[in-house]
Parts: sequence; structure tokens; C-alpha cells
Amino acid sequence: MRNNFYFILLIIITSCSNNKNENEKRFLLNYSKGLNEFNPELTDHFPNILKSERQLTIGYPAGAYGIGMANLIFSHEVDSTEFNTVIRKLKLNKIKSYKPTDSIFIIIGDTLNYEKKETGIPIPNFDSYERDFGLNSKYLTEHNKIYVLESKSGKFMNKEYLTKNNNLPEKWKNGFSRGIATNEKENELIYWLCVW
Repeated sequence: MRNNFYFILLIIITSCSNNKNENEKRFLLNYSKGLNEFNPELTDHFPNILKSERQLTIGYPAGAYGIGMANLIFSHEVDSTEFNTVIRKLKLNKIKSYKPTDSIFIIIGDTLNYEKKETGIPIPNFDSYERDFGLNSKYLTEHNKIYVLESKSGKFMNKEYLTKNNNLPEKWKNGFSRGIATNEKENELIYWLCVW
């Protein structure tokens, strides 16, 4: 009886391990596929080494018209040393930080009218985080800081995938934005790219 118990326990442990490995492979495949959907120059800020506590959202260019943008958002929790290294690099490169509540943002994929906000900075709506802390702070907490590495107007997807966001300023009808949002409380790094 006892031998049967250990045998069954061994099967369960092996099965769980195999499922974990399959999930890991599937996640890495999706991450790699997501990166390959975009120009490598737009995704070169995404990490090569992935931590275990992570989340991935991909809006493929072929589906951009339905949600107003194509995007890649990857978050993971890192140790404090790695977190501080990323922050130091951002500061060394003189990348300005913003609060999620700053009124300068144009949130791509949002339904608000931003037509008169010509000098705004586009960012994605971070919809995978399912938190809403008020106007212009969709899905990021008060603990987050937003670092916009680059945003440019223009056409950065195949013509058939370009979106028509009628609520955006003329300058930002099409373009891209990429950057990193940080959460010091949770040592979380959120890498993003959105193209519309």
C-alpha cells in the first residue's frame, strides 16, 4: 500500500513538472513570437532574461484595427539590484519619469477625445493590469513611474494594419511609443511598445 502511495505521488510530481515545463515553453514561444512581430529597433529595450513572476500581453499588428493599436507589454518582478540597475540606466540616459496621473499623456486605445492635445505623449492603456486609477492613469498605480524612451509619429506597420483613431491629434494619427514603467514597491518593470 505504501509503495503504491509513493508511486502515485511520483507520477503526480512528474506530471506537474511536465506541465510547468510546457507552460514555460509556451510562454517563451509567445514572447519570442511577439517580439518578432515588430521591427527589432522598436523592441530592443525588452529584456533577454525573463524572471518567473511575469505577465505578457500581445496585440498583433493584424488585429490592431480592432483595439486601436498593436502592442507588446511585458512585466516582471526582479530583485532590488536589477531594479536599481535599470533605474540608474534610465537616469544616466536622462530619461524623464512621469506619474501615471500626469495630464501630458495621450492614451492610445482609449475612448477619450485627445484631438486638441498636440503636445501630448502617447502611451498604451496598459489594459492587462485591470486597474483604473482615474483619468490618464489607466491600470497603473500611484507607485508606478513611466519612462517614455521614444515616441514618434508616422507609419510603422504595414499599411493594411494601420489604425484610424479619430480621437487622436492629427500629429499622432499613426505612430509608436515605447518605454518602461516601474513600480518600486513591488520591484516590477513593465516594458511596452505600442504601434498604431
